[in-house]
Amino acid sequence: MRSWLWEELHDLFNADDGSLPEIRVNYVDVSATVAAYGLICNRAARVVSEKPYFWSKTHDAERSLDSVPNAAALVVADEAEPYHVVLGGIRARGTLIPDIGVFVCPDQIALDYRMGFAWGAKELEALFDLLTELAALDNKASVSLEEGVAPEVIDRFRKAWHRWTAERAAAEPEH
Repeated sequence: MRSWLWEELHDLFNADDGSLPEIRVNYVDVSATVAAYGLICNRAARVVSEKPYFWSKTHDAERSLDSVPNAAALVVADEAEPYHVVLGGIRARGTLIPDIGVFVCPDQIALDYRMGFAWGAKELEALFDLLTELAALDNKASVSLEEGVAPEVIDRFRKAWHRWTAERAAAEPEH
């Protein structure tokens, strides 16, 4: 069975053109940024980035990401600059998602990925499941592509995201 999601968005994932496309989860409640980074880190089996660090404004120095419990909290508190780390071994719905870069800003988590053969329908659906979890951390969150993407691609992604979330909402049991 072919996935409608893959049919709709495969061109954004299957051919490695050297770019690192970005999907952004924007938050109104900045505590969701901290929770989102924690969720992603807890799911990751490993840090792919060599010597991952952040810039501490408080210490005016580079600090190792593992020197603090959750560096996103420092970004939100304006005690650290936004930072990027690549994580591997993240699973959603039992499916391994290819390595994901995580860029942490005060009101946003941006995920970047290497396009290519590692992506397929299951991996894309797992990524969308992860995005669903990340968006659920703030009821005013929004999911979008990075700026500068062609408007027709942004529109196609937005429509696929809305269909995905509507289908997931319809499938949830009522409380």
